[in-house]
Amino acid sequence: MTPAKENPTPDAIAADWVTRMDRAALTAGEQEALNRWLGADIRHRGAMIRAQVVWQATERAAALRPGALPAPVLPAPVPPVAASASPPRRLSRRAMVAASVALAIGGRAAPSREMGRFYTVRDAAPRSVGIAGGTVRLDCFSGLLVGREAALLLEGRCVLSSRREARLDAGGLSFRSVGQVQVSTGGDRTSGLLLSGHAVAIRRGTGERFMLRAGDCLTLVADEPPRLRALTAEELAHATNWQRGVVELQGETLGDAAAIFNRYNGKKLVVHGQAGGRVLMGSFALDDPDAFARVAHAVLHVDYVASAGRLDMF
Repeated sequence: MTPAKENPTPDAIAADWVTRMDRAALTAGEQEALNRWLGADIRHRGAMIRAQVVWQATERAAALRPGALPAPVLPAPVPPVAASASPPRRLSRRAMVAASVALAIGGRAAPSREMGRFYTVRDAAPRSVGIAGGTVRLDCFSGLLVGREAALLLEGRCVLSSRREARLDAGGLSFRSVGQVQVSTGGDRTSGLLLSGHAVAIRRGTGERFMLRAGDCLTLVADEPPRLRALTAEELAHATNWQRGVVELQGETLGDAAAIFNRYNGKKLVVHGQAGGRVLMGSFALDDPDAFARVAHAVLHVDYVASAGRLDMF
């Protein structure tokens, strides 16, 4: 399915799919096309979930065809505000979805009494968001929907910190924790890593419960059995480097390293030619791409040129 608009955003495409599924069940060909689109980029699944959330918020959503992405479990809605004296203007379902999606893709959406508040982080600026019972620190390229009693991680990675029990849903898991838990979701994979305190993870749909201790990581991939294991100290440090503002290279190429630095900095590393395949090992500050370029030059004799907003490495 391709909207008429040229170069549509993932959110606009997802809104069209949700509109189509509300009118009638997808044909086999349409379902296959939707599955291909969802599998092409992990951000497409986040866009689809956002569109479904917006659609449900209109209170006009029909049941989606079995086999489509399940709608996320939303926090309980707030009692509605009193009706205004003048009758509201009736909008088509398509218009309501398009308008709401336009708010979502703008970054930080205006608050909705039914949906809560949507937050998204692109590059260069992890941010903290208050939720019921605690605080969520969102990593780059992550999206979060915050309601009155719980939050839903739509895509990406975050850390939930709380002194009393707080709830965070992501993918097929729901986490209830006191302390700190790192949660990530993307594609068909969701994981939770307990950093401190205690937590229980509940598999949505089955109610299966998993008690987590500090250092335990629970991973759920599609319909496979959940995997719970204790991480080694080295694995734990590597998994949480982003929180400490550190990138630890253990055999990654300069091209791979540049992709990591570019997530967290406005100044982008652009690696050219054979330099992209060179390997540099060590720990570096995530917010200092200039220092990384200097070390690459000193150790690997890779030249670099600094200009406004970028570092070109040759």
